[in-house]
Amino acid sequence: MTRRQRAHPPAHDSTALLKSAYSLALNVVLTSALGLGFWIVAARIFPSSTVGRDAALVAAMTTLSAICQLNFAAAIPRFLPIVRDRPERVVWGSYLLTGLVSVLGAIAFVLVAPAVSSSYRFLSTQPALALLFVASVVVWGVFSLEDAVLTAARRAVWVPVENTIFGVLKIAALPVMLSLASGHPVFIAWNAPVVALVIPVNLFIFLRVLRKPIAISNRPTPIERFGLRGLLRFLAQDYLAFVFAAASSGLLPVLVVALLGGSSGAYFYMPFALIAAFDSLFALVVQPLTVEGALAEARLPELTRDIVRHFGWLLVVGIILLAGGASHILALYGADYARKGAPLLRLLALASLFRAITGVYMAICRVEGRASRILGTQVATLVLLVVLVAVLAPSHGLVGVGLAWLIASVVVAAATVWHVIGVLRRLPRDPHQASHLGPHVPPVPPSPPASTAEVPGGDSLS
Repeated sequence: MTRRQRAHPPAHDSTALLKSAYSLALNVVLTSALGLGFWIVAARIFPSSTVGRDAALVAAMTTLSAICQLNFAAAIPRFLPIVRDRPERVVWGSYLLTGLVSVLGAIAFVLVAPAVSSSYRFLSTQPALALLFVASVVVWGVFSLEDAVLTAARRAVWVPVENTIFGVLKIAALPVMLSLASGHPVFIAWNAPVVALVIPVNLFIFLRVLRKPIAISNRPTPIERFGLRGLLRFLAQDYLAFVFAAASSGLLPVLVVALLGGSSGAYFYMPFALIAAFDSLFALVVQPLTVEGALAEARLPELTRDIVRHFGWLLVVGIILLAGGASHILALYGADYARKGAPLLRLLALASLFRAITGVYMAICRVEGRASRILGTQVATLVLLVVLVAVLAPSHGLVGVGLAWLIASVVVAAATVWHVIGVLRRLPRDPHQASHLGPHVPPVPPSPPASTAEVPGGDSLS
């Protein structure tokens, strides 16, 4: 057996799925901890006005970048594994298109935001900062897509390494910015490590990761799998679904402030931020299911069972800890946060169980090519959430907001869980059977022998 055959697991091995899933779960834990540390250090060495101003700039930059990435962070894990011919062109194309949209979006933000909000008025009076903001949106987009490329290539083990280095470097950059008396020190400290890392990481991606084929030679390519029009329709629907998902998360704090006032907004945001981090762990954990499902769609039931079996217990334990320890966790922010936010945190935590079910459902739909169902799920979530918050928040306060989040999650999960159960109970599909997606989709051929079914998996940086 050659070294390459030993290093790269075959497509029928579940080791790659679990290795990637645990790596991405570890990434969420480490980046959340380092992100919290960054803002604690920033708050201790810089005035609150500086921290608040730069925090708004970082939030605008990351949000705008996420929108301008066109949801390639979800599309790359689905399609890159089955690109047979020069996958580096797909990655370059994603980078270039993201960069172009990011430039246009960032310029529009720089021109419009100062007129809309006084919080960003400094962008109109500081051309150098405006230019830095535009560049940061572009570079952050590439930096974010690197994780998707590494995951698609079964190199997710490097994702927590890359992001841990980024987290450590941005914390170390804060005292450097203080000593230099830099303008907008927190914003610069956040982005300087990105510039330092994006070049070496992409050298590794293009010179090592993508030099070896990700796809198995006889798997249908994205065009063969969906057809050109079907592929474009899938990407468009998936992106719209992402926009609605982002609107659900972004609109909720705004609704709370509008309906209940600024103080309630503060007591809402801390529990909501905790749950957002907790939910993101499981949103990333199911991403390797998309990768492995793309490589071996007939094994989707088995792969889904692996994810549920290995991470379901972690979900339940996390919910119990968050709900049972809500008061103690929020006491770190102050007694008022614990008293007013603990009931909300318990409701949000309970809803995470149902949101995880929906997350698995959307990962399955992404493998199956059912982007319209993903879009419908996100639209339904947003509509239910807005209506329920408007009805329950005025009479029940923050508890009403939590109930709205929980009810919307339960209703959507109830509509999707039957498909998840069906997949979990399904026997492996006959690999010679044609896909349900239509006549343009060729049958999935039988897996080749292990010696020719190798998929890149575990090279080191050395």
